[in-house]
Amino acid sequence: MELCNVLKYDRSLYPGKAVFFYKTAENDFVPLEAEINRIRGQKAGFTEAFTPQFKSKNLAPQDLAHCNPLILEECYVPPNVEHIYCRFSLRAQANSLKPTGCSEPAVFSLLQELATTFKACGGFKELSTRYCKNLLLGSWLWRNQNTGNTQIDIRTSSGNSYQISNTRQLAWDSHWPADAQRVLDELSQELHQALTEPTVFWHADITAKIETAFCQEIYPSQVFGEKATQGEASKQFAKVRCVDGRYAVSFNSVKVGAALQLIDDWWEDGSKRLRIHEYGADKELGIARRSPESELSFYSLFVNAEHYLAELKEALPKSEPSISPNIYYLFAVLIKGGMFQKKAKDKSKSKAETIPATTNIAKA
Repeated sequence: MELCNVLKYDRSLYPGKAVFFYKTAENDFVPLEAEINRIRGQKAGFTEAFTPQFKSKNLAPQDLAHCNPLILEECYVPPNVEHIYCRFSLRAQANSLKPTGCSEPAVFSLLQELATTFKACGGFKELSTRYCKNLLLGSWLWRNQNTGNTQIDIRTSSGNSYQISNTRQLAWDSHWPADAQRVLDELSQELHQALTEPTVFWHADITAKIETAFCQEIYPSQVFGEKATQGEASKQFAKVRCVDGRYAVSFNSVKVGAALQLIDDWWEDGSKRLRIHEYGADKELGIARRSPESELSFYSLFVNAEHYLAELKEALPKSEPSISPNIYYLFAVLIKGGMFQKKAKDKSKSKAETIPATTNIAKA
């Protein structure tokens, strides 16, 4: 299969913003607010005293003792509050069953048949289980996982409720207790139906109850914007404006989605789970685990769609079809969604290249 000039998939998972709040005897939703602190930072960076060639700068002894004034937003648990809550919603749609835009009818038919066969082989069940594991483990809390016991409660549009009493007793690769495994299986079945049935509209409401220490720090999403003007905080958090005018700190939806997509351990080494990415970006080390040279990138595998379709058809008659890790990875990327076409040929550029150089200079 060749990549088309137009080829795109809508994403299948739609997380909302995750909002932090706490409860009191009078109110079950009090927004957790950020505070602005002005601090005297230390001048302790390498460039303060050394050149890139590791030569010491010509500094007076007092130069490195001066403070570096900073204005930062920070977020802490209010005194006498024992639990912080974080809540978001998730919608799922069956958008990976076919492209939402494709310039080649033959490619459209091939990809649609590939998805239908993958579904018949039970491939979406494994992906649904992985997404639900991240939901139930609280992976979407990011740095806030490193705290006390955390309870996860999930209510779905199917009218069902699920609970994990303590995420600290579970791990991705560990053997889950029977009650937790049942929750995982039943929630995964709901998500599986949403990812495979276009007529199903499914959503879930997810809440984490985090046990906290006295006035401990909370880590919402950080906003990356223009350079702060004088008097503004250089580090600012993502926030949601509540009906009473106050602002609750939050995770943006992209950060929540990134956590749910931490399922790629199908790459060559597979020593850790990566966020689904066309080139297997490993943000910790700043490298691509699925570089084009490895032939494990999404595009290198995607053009072999005919081969994978034949492979799935061969496995389909078996009672427990075996599915290649590469196929799981391909559909995880399609669930993530995106534009997968190759760049269309620039006709204007090609035409310009045929014009004699003297003519171009005269026009310039």
